[in-house]
Amino acid sequence: MEEYIMSLLDHKKALLLCAGIVVIGGGIFAVTAHSKSTKTAAAQHLNLYQTATISSLDVSKITDNISSNTLSQVGEGLYRLDANSQAENALATKTTVSDNGHQYTINLRHDGKWSNGDPVTAQNFVYSWERTLNPKSKSEFTYQFANIKNANAIAAGKKSPSSLGVKAVGKYQLKITLSQPASYFKKMLASTTYYPLNEKAVNKYGSKYGSSAKTTVYNGPFTLANWSGTSDNWTLKKNATYAEAKSVKLQSIDYKVIKDSTTAYNLYQSKKLDQVTLSGEQTTQNKNNANLKSLSAGRIGFIQYNENNKVAANQDLRTAISLAVNRQQLATKVLKNGSVPAKTFGVHDMMKNPKTGADFTSDAYTKGTVDYAPAQAKKLYQSALKQLGKKAVTLTITCGNDDASQNIAEFVQSAITSKLGAKVEVRAMPFPSMLSNVSKGNFQLNLTSWGMDYADPIQSLQILQSANNSNMGHYDSKAYDGALKAAEGTDALNKTARYQDLVTAAQTALKDQAVTPLYESRTSSLVNPKVKGVVYNKFNGDADYRAAYVAN
Repeated sequence: MEEYIMSLLDHKKALLLCAGIVVIGGGIFAVTAHSKSTKTAAAQHLNLYQTATISSLDVSKITDNISSNTLSQVGEGLYRLDANSQAENALATKTTVSDNGHQYTINLRHDGKWSNGDPVTAQNFVYSWERTLNPKSKSEFTYQFANIKNANAIAAGKKSPSSLGVKAVGKYQLKITLSQPASYFKKMLASTTYYPLNEKAVNKYGSKYGSSAKTTVYNGPFTLANWSGTSDNWTLKKNATYAEAKSVKLQSIDYKVIKDSTTAYNLYQSKKLDQVTLSGEQTTQNKNNANLKSLSAGRIGFIQYNENNKVAANQDLRTAISLAVNRQQLATKVLKNGSVPAKTFGVHDMMKNPKTGADFTSDAYTKGTVDYAPAQAKKLYQSALKQLGKKAVTLTITCGNDDASQNIAEFVQSAITSKLGAKVEVRAMPFPSMLSNVSKGNFQLNLTSWGMDYADPIQSLQILQSANNSNMGHYDSKAYDGALKAAEGTDALNKTARYQDLVTAAQTALKDQAVTPLYESRTSSLVNPKVKGVVYNKFNGDADYRAAYVAN
């Protein structure tokens, strides 16, 4: 989901209970009956931060990583992704796949509970998915349901939501019928987009559902408090009604919004934060620190263009911009956090060539599309000016107002100005405002990134399909759409053919410069060494605090 590189990383055994537990003023003390000394147990509390506030906790409305990240801690779906990005059971207990991959029968655990006391049932999933696909919801993530029977027709307003290929069989069993099989379907079901909804709560709060802590109900390890909808501080509290509450050791996690990396770093150094994502300079300073973690972010940073804007719609101009940017310098001189130059609209380790074992990014790379070639860039820029009938153009880059995004925008600004001669303005704004403007088409160039929920190239490539709600640049290519249609249709279960379809789509997007890929994001963090049990996803770096605890 869309957000920025500095988006914070998110994602068991109990404290030893001696003779008894005494709770005093919110602190937990372990008391040993056979000892004269009293030992204080570590407070099961974390202080963390995000770079922007939560925009929504409504499954149908979430569009950013921070909101999705929060929902993954306070909600739970059928599956969750483990450290290796493989789907493991969450609310699901048994999954049966039949009819050549077209039918999924999923049994649910019977002890799932909502924070309002209601049981989590199969119907909660049916209601959630039908609601998201209903055009009235205006969800930007309806494309994620494309494999389910009738999903596309429902999203287009051509069929009733009730015709969706998902049914509740009794209280605790789901039957899902796919229109096209997908080898990665269980991974998709782990996404927050597929989380259940409590219909009673949605009806109670109406359009305000998910807009504040008090207008949301929860079924995950934690509940949310002190979030008004615009708060810069909020708290996750252990959810006493969670089915596996005994395995949750943290009592609370306090979050605050901190946009400035220096401020966050100083708070970590003074032990007021338990984790901090480092800037490039800070990463360099801490390269030998034993508490440093470097993680893949499963995220591609790129420029998207508004093709409804006459200037941004010019392909030669877009390619000129791409060839004017020295991605290696961007990675090593600006980001300095392990991020690497992008070769295509995707990241490493999404998929390997079934025949050769080569990484998808290497096979999809297309010469002359993402290389640093300032002389060719200048020629293309002059060609673009002739086509536009202009002597010069002024470009506007919209980006977030956090340090990292502005640094990248200024680097791109400098590259375009110095190599092409065009004037460039940087329009930085808070993330929610930027998202709103881009969604409405109020932009020319947008510096952004896309985080992938599971390891498959389709995760990034699909947002460039002409009918995709997240295709905010309005890229439209029959060749591109056709390649993805084959990958998700006739070739879905043919590994070799599907792989080639995806490569073809990626190369088409590069040649068209549908977007300008800039970097594959990695993040470097310092983590309090006393914080244990956090599960970090190796593909996207998300942190799961469900089993985390603070050691003495």
